[in-house]
Amino acid sequence: MKYRLLGRTGVSVSEICLGTMMFGGPTDEAESTRIIHAGLDAGINFLDTADMYSTGKSEEVTGRALKGKRDHVILATKACNAMGPDRNQQGLSRRWLMRALDDSLRRLGTDYIDLYYVHKPDPHTPWEETLRTLDDMVRSGKVRYTACSNHRAWKVCEALGISDQHGWEKFACVQPLYNIVNRDVEVELLPLCQAKQLGVVTYSPLARGVLTGKYRAGEPFPEGSRAARNDKRMKEAELRDESFAVAQQLTAYCEQKGCATSAFALAWCVANPILTSVIVGPRTFAQFEDNLRGDDVTITAEDEAFVDSLVPAGEHSGKGFQDPAYPVTGRGR
Repeated sequence: MKYRLLGRTGVSVSEICLGTMMFGGPTDEAESTRIIHAGLDAGINFLDTADMYSTGKSEEVTGRALKGKRDHVILATKACNAMGPDRNQQGLSRRWLMRALDDSLRRLGTDYIDLYYVHKPDPHTPWEETLRTLDDMVRSGKVRYTACSNHRAWKVCEALGISDQHGWEKFACVQPLYNIVNRDVEVELLPLCQAKQLGVVTYSPLARGVLTGKYRAGEPFPEGSRAARNDKRMKEAELRDESFAVAQQLTAYCEQKGCATSAFALAWCVANPILTSVIVGPRTFAQFEDNLRGDDVTITAEDEAFVDSLVPAGEHSGKGFQDPAYPVTGRGR
């Protein structure tokens, strides 16, 4: 396992981050614990969870699995999404964030979070309120570093400016969606992170399973797959015939290269030097073992050119919007 510094911090994290979204829900506790322990044995020292995953169960399972191992792990969690019927049990207000943090600490069985994300934008709460609250969390010792997930480049830049103006803790990293069929962040977000020395921890390197090649346009979804389970995020972000076509071409290419399509897709993300770490989110131990095979694949200039021919830099399958006035530098090349 290789390691990279998390942005401008002095913290080293594994290039592969173990995501626990499935744990405590589709993946039972025994299997979840087995995956976590195998990940630690493989050299993974970076775990990612969130309060909303299985409505807190993921944090609980993760916390129990890390008993006696907590200080050897960089542990990340998130807050913002609804955690109950009350309209104030969500968002990025001071009132909710302070409560959400304490709840996460309790579920995880720890007294500090290494990396605390605001999970998504909250249009109803000013950045000043959120950022001051996050600064207070760091000063209290309950949080080591702060971060944001699913934010546009201009919102990240705005936050950095406000924090700098007030002398508050600045975001250490961002967490966007990024994979071969979703390259939008290469236009603005990744170049911003490179310029500001922000860590980049990306999620869904396999496009929620699309880049395994198991989905085909016009055919029924494979039994047991996320699409077959009518997964909401899958329907919103990944079920595009154009992506299925890309995956089939990628599969044929990988057969010639002699590697699994999933391993290639993961290795392609890791090969981007602007990225710090790539989150994998296995549901089964077999999927986790498959995720680790990405470390065996070397991405060449020929591979990069082939991917560019399928989905040009800065675009995503089914929609191209690249402005020639703003060259893409989001692959660090």
